[in-house]
Amino acid sequence: MKVIGFTSNYGEHEETPRCYLMADSSILYTGRPFFLPDFASSFIAVPTLVVRTGRLGKCIAPKFAHRYWDALTAGFTVRAVNSDDERLTVLDRAFDGALIVGEWVDAASCPNALETMVQITVNGQEAASRCLGEMHHQLADLLAGVSTRCSIKMGDLLITGDAGEGHVLAAGDRLCASVDGHPVLDVKVRL
Repeated sequence: MKVIGFTSNYGEHEETPRCYLMADSSILYTGRPFFLPDFASSFIAVPTLVVRTGRLGKCIAPKFAHRYWDALTAGFTVRAVNSDDERLTVLDRAFDGALIVGEWVDAASCPNALETMVQITVNGQEAASRCLGEMHHQLADLLAGVSTRCSIKMGDLLITGDAGEGHVLAAGDRLCASVDGHPVLDVKVRL
């Protein structure tokens, strides 16, 4: 299983999204608390939309990319700021628990999955309200591009980009999200 992430790609971000990889141990599913690690001075949580692949593929043509993902959800990517070891900065966005993922919503259950609205809140305040169709670089192009470098396998996760502004995490914060009004994510931040 791979976790492939992209930066920016929504809103005012005009730069080309950059790709990065995360370990499968980076995934923290909803219902479990996020414990603030002690290797950095602060941690920033950025809302995102995540899709799950449901099929094996290589060198996928963009027009067929819709066949290769089967579920979506909301989430947060967490990035360490001012970490204590410069040799390990590549892991500042790939440490254990750095990808907070909600419950999966089957794409087939959505009338138009690319237009399904995802609402993400931090401490009850809206952090993002997006759909996959709002990306600058569309999901079909992202999947097709990734598949030219590595095979897409069932269960791989694709982080579609930064869907909103980052939030500096503190103990007691609550991260929530819903897909078309149905709750999919609820995580508390602890020390």
